[in-house]
Amino acid sequence: MKEKLRIALMVLLVLALLAMAGGFWTFVAAQAKKEQAQEEQQRAEELESEAGGLEVMYVALGAKGEDYVFVDAGGGLVTMELPENALYNTSGKEISQDQLYTGDTLKLYGDILVAESYPAQYQGVEKAVLVRKGKVEDAKSYASEIQEYCGQPINARERTSESLMDVAG
Repeated sequence: MKEKLRIALMVLLVLALLAMAGGFWTFVAAQAKKEQAQEEQQRAEELESEAGGLEVMYVALGAKGEDYVFVDAGGGLVTMELPENALYNTSGKEISQDQLYTGDTLKLYGDILVAESYPAQYQGVEKAVLVRKGKVEDAKSYASEIQEYCGQPINARERTSESLMDVAG
């Protein structure tokens, strides 16, 4: 009787170990699928940014507009350094940051990495092109979020006819 009980317990133990091993490999396979899907999505986003660039809205801050933040296509805040000597109008003419106004849309190019933080941080921007001249009103829907995060109001400096000539494409 003891022998039959021992054999039954051993069989039960083997079956339990097989069930645990099966569960483990099922979990590993699910994790691998999830990681593969994430890698494919990340690669698709990288290809999209390489091919067409990423568009962001420039928002000057404070009374003098010396600080700035960006708003991405999804309405999220973005911080980054504008590339030196790599800011252009649509004709390819180099322009300077002081020729940008709140509401302007830039297209960013480069090997852009997005840090998972709030606000998002873009790194690796190699070139920025002014693709659309905007207005302060374009950024006003983000004013409270910008004020909360940055502690500064949106700079309301408007484009003049002379400044339009500066960035004409």
